[in-house]
Amino acid sequence: MTEKLCDKVLCEIKEGKIKPKPRWQFLLEDYFIWLFFLISLFLGALAFCATLHILFSNDWDLYLYLHTTLAGHIFASIPYVWLALLALFIGVAQYNFKHTKSGYRRETYVIIGLSVAGSLILGAFLHTLGAGEKIENAFAANVPHYEKFSFSNERKDIWSRPEIGLLGGKIIFVIDENNFELKDFDGRGWRVEENKETVERGPFEIKAGEMVKIIGLKKKDFVFWAREIRPWRNPAYFFGKIPD
Repeated sequence: MTEKLCDKVLCEIKEGKIKPKPRWQFLLEDYFIWLFFLISLFLGALAFCATLHILFSNDWDLYLYLHTTLAGHIFASIPYVWLALLALFIGVAQYNFKHTKSGYRRETYVIIGLSVAGSLILGAFLHTLGAGEKIENAFAANVPHYEKFSFSNERKDIWSRPEIGLLGGKIIFVIDENNFELKDFDGRGWRVEENKETVERGPFEIKAGEMVKIIGLKKKDFVFWAREIRPWRNPAYFFGKIPD
């Protein structure tokens, strides 16, 4: 039976003039698959880096001012788009690795584990370099309709609610040690007042050009009392300090 089958295969090869692929072609295909695997791994790392940026830049304690619960604030703050992209690129990386020359010998869970570990480690490293914000901003600038849902845009919206005690923007002019002028994200000017109860959090200085977030009380039109002032960028990344 085996001999007949072999003879049949040989006859079909001769009749069809089938030629085996040269070795260089197999190697080239394998190299391309490895290249796509590494690209997928890198894209997954970028997605994880952007996710870390959003998670560590978020103001998790603001749920009290936003009239929601901590669970609700967490649920609303999760970067679903970036987590979905991370899962997609890890899946693509796993598929490509499975189709490498020796990838078929590996168990699926091992391949997925390697893909996840590679993306997370590289993504965390990129996060320490401050790449997350640049990735998110580039995505917002180049992907249609994403900007209005971006973390940066949502964050500006949260800190543009002086009526509930949240005000953000750029310091335009320092009047004296207890007063400065601020321009909010809608281009409106505010006089911000401090007193001995005002708390300044984080490594920053009240000076012209500084971006800040303020928790306090709207006293009257375009006059805001600051109970707490924070730097616009949170003071720490996953590892180390935020770069200038």
